[in-house]
Amino acid sequence: MSYLVTIAPAQLSFAVQEGETILEAALRSGIDFPNRCRQGVCTSCVCKLKSGEVRYNVPQPLTELDKQQQFTYCCLAYPNTDLVLHHPFIRG
Repeated sequence: MSYLVTIAPAQLSFAVQEGETILEAALRSGIDFPNRCRQGVCTSCVCKLKSGEVRYNVPQPLTELDKQQQFTYCCLAYPNTDLVLHHPFIRG
């Protein structure tokens, strides 16, 4: 099973396969997606969740503030549904 992820405002879309993080799928699809540490520390891959639902492996990396802000750590997040994410620095 795969889910469709769309990055706004660039309107780039790509499929995420089962067991693949959002970041892994974006890079596999040739998208210039900001990333550095791939451990949820540097925050360069963080997007705002506009629609859909993601999950994380334990330990779950989000603070309460992250959850309130709808932040998604794409290096650690797996989609549960199709998603629309916002990242201002990703270009089409």
